[in-house]
Amino acid sequence: GGAGSPFAVLGSDTAVVMDRETRTAQWADVTDSDVVSAILANYGYRVDVETTAAGHFTDKHTLLQRDSDLRFVQRLARRNGFHFWITCDDQGVETAHFRRPVLDGEPVADLTINLDNPNLEALDIRWDVERPTSVVSAQLDLNSLDVIDGSTAISAQTVLGDLGLPAITGDTRSIHLLAPADDAGDLQARAGGLLAEADWFVQVTCQASVHNVGIPVRAHTLVNLRGAGSRHSGKYFVAGVRHVINAAAHTMEITLVRNGWLASGGSGLPLV
Repeated sequence: GGAGSPFAVLGSDTAVVMDRETRTAQWADVTDSDVVSAILANYGYRVDVETTAAGHFTDKHTLLQRDSDLRFVQRLARRNGFHFWITCDDQGVETAHFRRPVLDGEPVADLTINLDNPNLEALDIRWDVERPTSVVSAQLDLNSLDVIDGSTAISAQTVLGDLGLPAITGDTRSIHLLAPADDAGDLQARAGGLLAEADWFVQVTCQASVHNVGIPVRAHTLVNLRGAGSRHSGKYFVAGVRHVINAAAHTMEITLVRNGWLASGGSGLPLV
């Protein structure tokens, strides 16, 4: 262009390399975490993989891959209620994480509205309590013909708040899981993954600048929302951040999720 011409820069972490080639592979006598560790080792990452119970065996169901490594690992993460993401330290060392979201840590930043010195430009809160709070699932072990029970009503995730979804609804809300599994660990992992995904019933979208917050907010971290009222203030998990950088400012469009809320004090005053 010439003077005043704009240009756009799109960026990605190195996980994009994992998505460049489709692969066909059969995995047997392994767990999901074994498979993920083996795949990630091919890319030179430091590996942070949480152990899974889902097993795949030669005399039962083996695990077939007909996809790129990235999409395959993401699918295994979703099955187990895990997330997959890449982080990089200040020395350039990249770590590939395959695990449940860490919800019992400390917030990395405060996001404030309706109080002195707010750093949020806009805030939108939505919640949907019409979600399942339990999973009904059963399959047959093809070798022993024993019934495998994968039903569960307990989420493995830490509740961000005083009340989780089962306590809020106060009744039974179940969903039926059908999956081709004849290993108890595999079926129970899938049931737990389904329940973990349904757990995120609160979503917040907000806008803030890096200048006002003090640091860039990153996905897969925790933040503390202040001034959102006696129910919705508190810790949230950062599900995603879109960074918009121009000559005037570095703005962040942030998506937060939560699997609980605070017991309302009924005062209607902003909670700090």
